Amino acid sequence: MTPQELEAYYAIYLSPGIGSIRLVALCNYLGGPEQAFAASASQIRSAPGFSKNLATEFITHKEKSLKEAKNNLDKIPEGVRVITYFDDGYPSQLKSIYQPPALLFISGNADLLLREHNLAIIGTRKMTDYGKRATKELCKEFAKHGVVVTSGFASGIDTCAHEAIFEAGGETIAVLGSGINVIYPASNKGLAKKIIESGRGAIISELPPGSPPEAKNFPWRNRIVSGLTSASIIIESEEKGGSMITASLALDQGRDIFALPGDISRPTSRGPNQLIFESRARLFRNASDILEVLQWIETPGAKLKSHKRPANTRPELNTTEKKIVGILDSSGGALHIDEIVERAELEVQDVLVRLLELEFKDVVRQMAGKHFSTIF
Repeated sequence: MTPQELEAYYAIYLSPGIGSIRLVALCNYLGGPEQAFAASASQIRSAPGFSKNLATEFITHKEKSLKEAKNNLDKIPEGVRVITYFDDGYPSQLKSIYQPPALLFISGNADLLLREHNLAIIGTRKMTDYGKRATKELCKEFAKHGVVVTSGFASGIDTCAHEAIFEAGGETIAVLGSGINVIYPASNKGLAKKIIESGRGAIISELPPGSPPEAKNFPWRNRIVSGLTSASIIIESEEKGGSMITASLALDQGRDIFALPGDISRPTSRGPNQLIFESRARLFRNASDILEVLQWIETPGAKLKSHKRPANTRPELNTTEKKIVGILDSSGGALHIDEIVERAELEVQDVLVRLLELEFKDVVRQMAGKHFSTIF
């Protein structure tokens, strides 16, 4: 994306009432950010998700938004990279979620966002010694296997996970609920500096630089934590809280959930225990349990393998099945049935029948929330 396109894109992003979904839809509909920004009110109104009032408001605030965009882009800290939804460097797993962020500000090693083997470790701020030990043991093993660990950089389990994977020689991604240059909590400033400068980590945010860590940002931030990763691991959590929100988001995204069982009398074990009891999460005993379920290793201690084998090892597929499998393969993650139907341009009943046949052939698996993904 050229600097001019980025300015137009960012100006639309800052326009009142637009949001990520409308921004992407508008750029797709009109052929790009510059075309969208230069469009008339009637053209804007005809785009998906735009009403007459929203189109008028967009045109009214257009120059103000462009001025603000230029000002903000000029103030982006040195070393921070901006990736938009349309850039090649945008992670495909994140693109497949509901309301993927329209852009990401990244400090550190941006290539980590494209890694296939990426797991989220999340939990309460009220970490116990039990949760701390479990997190450190997991991270030590994940580092050996080259698994990237992603978390939300909050105090407690999140910070423990970032520190533990880093100290074990592994790699980590921290997703902020504030601007990329506003490290919160402040006690993590030293850790943020180490992560960025080491080349073994990245700090990311969808919020403009300078954005404060407001409470409303954190639940919304959690969809990125789960969306970047193949599975989320809940270490400790009360029955309500950010970790349980992330678990629900991950399930909606069609991702696996793992939960650490704990003492039934301990408040911070109630969340994971509840997820296991309701069969919304898999109980795990160690890192090998998780890696084996994800089919990343065949036996404890083995090296990581890709969960996608060469396509020629699949059973013979007919034309329609190949089309559906191709759609799922190209998504880089799980897709909702509605998205598959739209991309395949077939009737929903036909797609459901084909998906069932593909499940019988062990090519496709159905996940939570009517999401589907290829097994290999």
